[in-house]
Amino acid sequence: MTAETDNQHVHIGAYALCRDPSNRLLLVRATAGLEDGGLWTMPGGGIEWGEHPDAALCRELEEETGLVDIKAYHVASVYSHAYEGRTDWQGDPVHHIGIVYEVELATFDLRPEREGSTDHCEWLTESRVRELPLGPLAEFAVKLAWPTK
Repeated sequence: MTAETDNQHVHIGAYALCRDPSNRLLLVRATAGLEDGGLWTMPGGGIEWGEHPDAALCRELEEETGLVDIKAYHVASVYSHAYEGRTDWQGDPVHHIGIVYEVELATFDLRPEREGSTDHCEWLTESRVRELPLGPLAEFAVKLAWPTK
């Protein structure tokens, strides 16, 4: 969902923090050519008008990873970041608010999104994640998945 006030936008999304039995984190890569193309992030996305965030979470997770067999989920945290001058909003500032769900899955087989906002999905170890180019939302996910001591 996106709201607009005086050339300022608010984008609200639902995102999945998923780990497999080996404690690998699920991330998706933004499609080249988009604002964050090539950067890794959490699966998820914008909540559509009238859509419940829970439904947006399930829809986006299926679209971007093929995962549909969810055992349980709950709100784990809220992401909030203001971006100044994002070109995808005609250069206007956007405040991105993300409802982050901890998701417990029954199955772990992935398939990438076709012709969408992401082009790859993968279960990643902490050491591998730290080698990748991460967007701010993925950096937030890493802090949630593997808090520093």
